[in-house]
Amino acid sequence: MLFQIYDYYRTVYGSEKGQDLIEYALLLALIVAVGMLIYQTSGLKDSLVTIFTNANTVANTAASVSTGK
Repeated sequence: MLFQIYDYYRTVYGSEKGQDLIEYALLLALIVAVGMLIYQTSGLKDSLVTIFTNANTVANTAASVSTGK
């Protein structure tokens, strides 16, 4: 009985699942940080803003033409 309790707590609290989860979280944080750095320094941000502004203008123009306003 005592060995069963010991084995249970050893497998529950002695496993490395938590360590793996933390390693994956740190890796994800590093990838996101590098992605944000590339996004902000490469001029991609300005290009995306321009694309979505133009798409909004085209959609508003099409909506006003189709409704007759």
